[in-house]
Amino acid sequence: MPQKIGFLGAGRMASAMISRLLEQGYPVKVWNRSPEKIKPLVAKGATACNTPAEAANDVDAVISFMADDIAAEAVWLGENGALCAITPGALAIECSTLSHGFVLELSNKVMTAGRLYIDAPVTAVPAQVAAGETMFLIGAEKVALEQARPIMEAVANRIVHFGPVGSGTVYKLMNNLLGAVHIAAAAELVAVAQKAGLDGNLVADAFANGAVASRAGVMTIPGMISGNHNEGIHFTTALRAKDAGYAMWLADELGLDLPVGRSATEMFDRAIEAGFGDLAQSAVLETIRGR
Repeated sequence: MPQKIGFLGAGRMASAMISRLLEQGYPVKVWNRSPEKIKPLVAKGATACNTPAEAANDVDAVISFMADDIAAEAVWLGENGALCAITPGALAIECSTLSHGFVLELSNKVMTAGRLYIDAPVTAVPAQVAAGETMFLIGAEKVALEQARPIMEAVANRIVHFGPVGSGTVYKLMNNLLGAVHIAAAAELVAVAQKAGLDGNLVADAFANGAVASRAGVMTIPGMISGNHNEGIHFTTALRAKDAGYAMWLADELGLDLPVGRSATEMFDRAIEAGFGDLAQSAVLETIRGR
């Protein structure tokens, strides 16, 4: 029988993963802060829950996709949190992009309570997740990973085990900081090209087919050129700023100065201050235009 899964969160990435798990025959219980987001998943066979604890009760694994440390702490450790209900020996799979320090703190509490913790952030866009093309970035003990492997293989085409808890988050934070650097640099390219009167479509095509192309840049340059930061949002400016900020905290923990990362982080922070947080991350361009 497929392992029973409790899911915390029903955002874009979480909903794509839940849909994939349901297609693969897994029974899934779901909690989300906004119940309306669960309705399409219930139509596909998921069971709606009123609290994180209800979602975590009587399942083999609890998977969490939260926006940040504060939200993750609330769903795991808060009133009616998942940790109070999850079965001893069950898996706590944290897919959220969280700060390194909080991952270590949360994992310690989970494992002290007799549960298995897997640091399992992912790199993918929702369409890839729905197609079973997730890449898991794992920090966990081997015994926990092997217990989780059937679930992960149902939604992933690659599982990278970096080492103990926390190591998956180390890679994910630096991966997302690199994305911030690529997008910030791409915004500078577009700002200069547009100011100089270059054709936007030619700029996008030349970049996509050039030697310095990056997926992050290719994904965001069309929105920068069109100025449409409201549609087809895969990742918001606020989430990119949060991840970059957590990466800089990690660098501080390790006693490292990251000048390029710091510059990109500051650029996204300025975009937040300018009110672009809920828009696509291509909106970081507007900090250069001065809007």
